[in-house]
Amino acid sequence: MKFTSQKSVLSPALSAAKLVVPAKPAIAIAGCFLLRLDGNNLEITATDVTGLGLCLNIQVNGEENGEIAVAAIDFADTVANAPDGELTVSVNGLNMTVLWGEERDSDLTGRSPEDFIKTPDIEPDSHVTLKVPTLGFLLSKVAFAASKNNDNRPSLTGILLETDESKLVSVGTDSHRLSRVYVQPEEGENFSLARQSIIPPRAIQALLSAAAAIGDSEANVSMGFSETHLRFKTPNATVTAKLLEGPYPSWRPVIPVNLPISIRFNTSEMLDILQRVNVSTDKSTHTARLSVQDSTIKISAVSSRRTREKISCVYENSISSEPLHLGVNTSYLMEILKICGTEETQILVNGEHAICEILPSGDGSELLFLLMLVRLSE
Repeated sequence: MKFTSQKSVLSPALSAAKLVVPAKPAIAIAGCFLLRLDGNNLEITATDVTGLGLCLNIQVNGEENGEIAVAAIDFADTVANAPDGELTVSVNGLNMTVLWGEERDSDLTGRSPEDFIKTPDIEPDSHVTLKVPTLGFLLSKVAFAASKNNDNRPSLTGILLETDESKLVSVGTDSHRLSRVYVQPEEGENFSLARQSIIPPRAIQALLSAAAAIGDSEANVSMGFSETHLRFKTPNATVTAKLLEGPYPSWRPVIPVNLPISIRFNTSEMLDILQRVNVSTDKSTHTARLSVQDSTIKISAVSSRRTREKISCVYENSISSEPLHLGVNTSYLMEILKICGTEETQILVNGEHAICEILPSGDGSELLFLLMLVRLSE
């Protein structure tokens, strides 16, 4: 195998593929790329051996077809640290050389492509198409709420995708907070989603990184699902992954309706205040008290230290004229406010010990956040 390529083309593709490869593979072949050259098309395949696989295609100047498995980190780092300009990659048996000038090169030892761990071929029975930016929007608004601990309920570490009439709905939750977003499939594209699918966030992240590296940032993503696997495909990248198993919580009944209490405030001002108050909160619970009356929210840390702040708001309470006291996890609330990203945010609630609903200002009907309130001691 032999080809030439500009570093500016080859290095981003390798960096994106390297994100899939395990940092400490149990066996050497698990830490490799599979490179296959056919004409001017270089195919780069990576897998994490748990079911996530990525295949990239880039155009190079091919001289001799062939294939080899090579240590992913070594190859990616060699190319990344080479001088800018044209690189020549040649393979002789299981020996690879990356050359960037006369007597300026680096040798790598490859492995047999027959030993490379292949990702499974899947036959999807459900299909939907989104734009790459839409898939990125979905990930950015939902993945933060998914659980980071897969010990007890692995399904909570994933992103739920299902249909809601003509839209796709995606949900992330760790049982303390929930994020829901609606996205619209591409008009005119096939749309058939037969069942709920729980997607590992890494599969979406892998596709987004690959698309940015190889020029597919505005392309369509054809998303196919079987009972056990997914396949994301753009013109030059394919991601396959095993879907997460286990029942997903029934999230629709959790969303409260007809909430009589509304609190609206400036998002950036509240973020600044919560940042200061959070320093004084208990480091395990991050609990703060929000006391609302008339047009003011008073915020104070609930711990041995005391920090007090206040912010103006628009407060509507049709059930009581008494002050409203809410206990919140400041870290969770700050994260939601950052995701909202709007000038104003609205909190809806029906009492002091319940779930609050958090909505961005404006239409924003595609976005909804829930946050469990913390019971405050007297």
